[in-house]
Amino acid sequence: MKECEVLAAADAVFDAERALRLAADTVDELGDLAASSLRVLDDAATDAFYAHQEERRDFHLESAGDQLARLRNRSGLMNELGEDLTRHLTAAGSAIERAGDELARGIDGDDRDTDVRALRTQIDILTEVVTLARTVAEQITRHAQHAAESAAATDALMLLDSRVHHAGQEVTRADEGVSMMRSVIESAQSRARTSAALAGSLSYAATHTSRQSWSSGPQQTHQPDKPADPGIAI
Repeated sequence: MKECEVLAAADAVFDAERALRLAADTVDELGDLAASSLRVLDDAATDAFYAHQEERRDFHLESAGDQLARLRNRSGLMNELGEDLTRHLTAAGSAIERAGDELARGIDGDDRDTDVRALRTQIDILTEVVTLARTVAEQITRHAQHAAESAAATDALMLLDSRVHHAGQEVTRADEGVSMMRSVIESAQSRARTSAALAGSLSYAATHTSRQSWSSGPQQTHQPDKPADPGIAI
């Protein structure tokens, strides 16, 4: 492979690794929000239960409404983070595709370099993992949107029960999606680190070889003169 193709592939792999680090940070934020939303739902369910009793009904109805408002706010934030997550994963996917294209461009049909073959294998697997992660991210966003819609305010007791129930289902599914995403992102990051190490090795070898060739060039073109033929001694 040519040096420029190796370096371009390495840069693309490093870009993918950075994008996946941002994705992992976003997943952590999503996890915190999902856990907080579940706690809010517990409070809303408690208020909805006590609102069916005569004693302090208005108080519990108002409190349940406040909890639903808090849930709508958190669901909106989860939706925004889900979009951020999808954007980071899209960036990672584009970088991985770029790396694969550069490696494919540099292969001349006689690829005996073990590191190149290993890097191509890692990139192929990483592509599948990131594709899966994007699907899970879309599901998390969709559940967050549905949770926000289900948490609309109401003063009707039966409708309140229904909305708390449906919002709970959606937030629980979003939380399960975040848990799955953690596993997928960890796998992607592991593959990305391995790919980055291989890309770094290839990049170093390519530049080192190039510098050696450049420095040894002049020595090869200016050979010392051979000693003159002494001829026949007299």
